[in-house]
Amino acid sequence: MNQIAYDAIEEAWTLTVKARALCPHIDTSAIGRPSYSSPSWYQARGAVYFVKPEQPLSATDVREINLIGDFINRSFIISIAAILEANGVIPCHTNPDTTKNGGKHAQLTKWLRNHFAHGQWIYDASDRQHVRTRHLLEELFPAAASGFVTSIDSMLEPLKDGVLVYIRAVT
Repeated sequence: MNQIAYDAIEEAWTLTVKARALCPHIDTSAIGRPSYSSPSWYQARGAVYFVKPEQPLSATDVREINLIGDFINRSFIISIAAILEANGVIPCHTNPDTTKNGGKHAQLTKWLRNHFAHGQWIYDASDRQHVRTRHLLEELFPAAASGFVTSIDSMLEPLKDGVLVYIRAVT
């Protein structure tokens, strides 16, 4: 097994969870609150924070916290793909073996990375690659497939788990 790649993804995941615990998805009901805590999902994973901004949360703050969270999620996907390539698990300009355990997760990671690394994802139904990516996302994560949600719990965590299975299967 490629322990370096495996450990690098685990470390990237730990840092992603901690960063997201500081910038969780929050709704407009948070406007006016003087503070917020990490939601229970993060707390269960050891990321327990209490955030107290200098001023109560404004609508702009809520929007920006959610944008930061989306950015962190996309960055995690980009990081996984880079780790797989840098450590020879999936050489650059090649596709993973989708017949191996976790291979579809690795493929989705590469395809999403290409979309996210080159700008914010804007789905184009006339683009064949967008359609293929969307279908694979729906196949692997039906609950997360409304829009292009990169939910940390229903999409990113199982994506990471699948990629780790792939590393064990091919290295």
